[in-house]
Amino acid sequence: MALFEGKEWLFVIGILALVFLEQVGLEYRKWRALPFETPGEITAQILNQYQKTKDNKTYWVMKLKSEGHTFYTTSREDIKPLQGRYVRVYGKTNCSFVEYFRSCFFINFTFSLLPHQESTKPIKDYIASQHENQENASLFNTLFFADTLSKKWRGVSNLLGLAHILAISGFHLGILSAFLFAILVLPYRFLQRRFFTYRNEVYDIGAIILVVLFGYLVVLDFVPSFLRAYAMAVFGFLLYFSGLQILNFKLLALVGLSCIALFPSVAFNIGFILSMAGVFYIFLFVRYFPKCHALWYFTSFNIAVFFSITPIVHYFFPYFSPYQLVSILVSIAFVVYFPLMIVLHIFGLGGVLDKWLDMVLALEIPSIDYYLPWYLALIYAGLGMAAMFSRAAYVVMLICALAFYAYLCALFWGLVGIA
Repeated sequence: MALFEGKEWLFVIGILALVFLEQVGLEYRKWRALPFETPGEITAQILNQYQKTKDNKTYWVMKLKSEGHTFYTTSREDIKPLQGRYVRVYGKTNCSFVEYFRSCFFINFTFSLLPHQESTKPIKDYIASQHENQENASLFNTLFFADTLSKKWRGVSNLLGLAHILAISGFHLGILSAFLFAILVLPYRFLQRRFFTYRNEVYDIGAIILVVLFGYLVVLDFVPSFLRAYAMAVFGFLLYFSGLQILNFKLLALVGLSCIALFPSVAFNIGFILSMAGVFYIFLFVRYFPKCHALWYFTSFNIAVFFSITPIVHYFFPYFSPYQLVSILVSIAFVVYFPLMIVLHIFGLGGVLDKWLDMVLALEIPSIDYYLPWYLALIYAGLGMAAMFSRAAYVVMLICALAFYAYLCALFWGLVGIA
């Protein structure tokens, strides 16, 4: 049975449009309340801070989050690490309404540290205490709490194509869901046989998992990529409960439109866009790739999605190295690695594999930069749209993706030579 038909879609889109307009109106009022001509103050959390040098002068750049929006400010003072702390910033800004949805620069005159800290700080400190190298502590705080990745790990992530693994998204939600199901299924069956034999374990455990994951989403402060994944999990669960088809493009469209209607700023979030694109290419693979042995299917799945999304990634990010192929193997291994590291960190053993991470950090990875022109990205996206209706279009899309990767490899060997 289909999700919606004809007039039902018009009704749903109409409702979402009204919600979107209401939310945009609310955001507009927040934007108008910002200090433009007359200085004022905002309260924000410092998400990241790093040093930059310009004209032989070094200064700090701080990424702030205030009421769900991102601001950047600078300081020439010699400040200590403040990531995760809350501050009151006095100054003014000058950004358009559209820029407000992306990020704004805030000219600060003074800023003061507030006494309260983020609620997850004790857990993050516990994780950090298990690692001698604070770079690795930063890695796991990124994996578990969506913190900003350290500069070194961000460089490795870019050059090895690991962003989809290190940035919390639907991939992590799927692994966590399977992990929680494995933990809950045996005690549930024990209780079910004795007290409620009439209950359905998939429905009950699924509902429990969604409640737990919603709590996690709140802890993550509604990270856009994880928000998309959670919304899709909820819609998928409701469709499964209702006996409707789950893996369909209408569901993906409904989730995307719902997220944008409720949180308009996600429309400008690259992580959200790539997350939607990743699921789109997953659906294409599932639609057209024949069922086969589980290991071969899972391997083919990772390979196909890797090549399919590469052109879209290069519209936003330029980094390329042939060594990014290793991300396919890392994606497969991560299914085991992620829950294993959760368990090890719970028991204070999170640093047992740090020597391998240190080896990765020490790698010298040659790379080139290449942005895919907008018109080629548009053509490739059009092929993807056509592939929803035609297997031939999907094959052409994959051929184009492979040709693009071969072109990048040729550029790499031409510019870098022997790696």
